[in-house]
Amino acid sequence: MNMNNMGLVQATLEELLNLSMQHFFSAVDLELSDLSINQRCGTVTVLTGYTEWMARAELLITIGWDWCVMAREQGIFWQRDELPRTNIQLLNKYGQAIVWEDNLRILATWVDSHIWQTDVVRAVSADNN
Repeated sequence: MNMNNMGLVQATLEELLNLSMQHFFSAVDLELSDLSINQRCGTVTVLTGYTEWMARAELLITIGWDWCVMAREQGIFWQRDELPRTNIQLLNKYGQAIVWEDNLRILATWVDSHIWQTDVVRAVSADNN
């Protein structure tokens, strides 16, 4: 791993897969409704928030994403919403930087392969106690 001139940590896919990310911070977004509390009662609401994770490898690596809670027939699910924010720039097998949008899509798939929801639920629940 090394840092490029834009401050991004360049890593191969193999290096990414060997990272051990640690939960750093999560929070619930404040509801930005124009309705009064009485008018909101009984209306559909969406619970959203954000989470930030980090890993100490040769260089400090950070990745964060927005999340939302979705209600489905099978129950309630916490899922990533939108592409992540990060300082990781993945390299292809030739050592060239992957196009940024593709980079974020790969990282989104990587995030989705992890069980991050437990740490986020614990963090936002602790904030409310």
